[in-house]
Amino acid sequence: MKGLLLKDVFVVSEFVRVLSLMAIVFIASMMAIDGFSVIGAMISLLVVSLVISSFSYDDLAHWDSFAATLPISRKKLVASKYLFLLLLGVLAIGVNGLLSLFLVAMQPEVSFAEQFVTGILISMTACVIDFVLIPMIYKFGAEKSRMMMMMVIVVIFGVCYGGAALLEMVNLSTDWITMPVMIGGVAAAFLGSMLISWTCSVKIVEKKEY
Repeated sequence: MKGLLLKDVFVVSEFVRVLSLMAIVFIASMMAIDGFSVIGAMISLLVVSLVISSFSYDDLAHWDSFAATLPISRKKLVASKYLFLLLLGVLAIGVNGLLSLFLVAMQPEVSFAEQFVTGILISMTACVIDFVLIPMIYKFGAEKSRMMMMMVIVVIFGVCYGGAALLEMVNLSTDWITMPVMIGGVAAAFLGSMLISWTCSVKIVEKKEY
């Protein structure tokens, strides 16, 4: 398992440089317009998108065909991708924590705890997007799934904002949507989507012929 994880780390290492430059430019532009709330979301999406990039490199190198000849179970191959995604999620939380510290230093009236928890929720939501995408990538390939990625992001955020707008239109109070409720909802979505995604991916890969 360690070797599989290191393979993915080395594979995306070149892309990390480009990603870091993109993040710096984005952070600088958002700071110029005081868009701190957007920075955490975009950074989380950029970080966890590395797992999608690892699939693209695997396709280019025909890794799956080669891996099928190795004494490694297909379930373990799938598990390495999900573990890699979880590690990227932890990294995204760490980056959001640093951004929260920076924001609190710039604006002392801002609560670090609230910003940090928000960063965790954003990072978990970004992982949920990848949980939806990974079975599609195993089924259709990384390149065909790029358009699906945009559709998944649009649908998830559309449901969130559409639901909030609907509640406002029918004059229903949103006071019940407290931070504990949001934490519970995101945690449930995270665990549920991970379990369903893992099950689907294993079934797809075990039936796939290389």
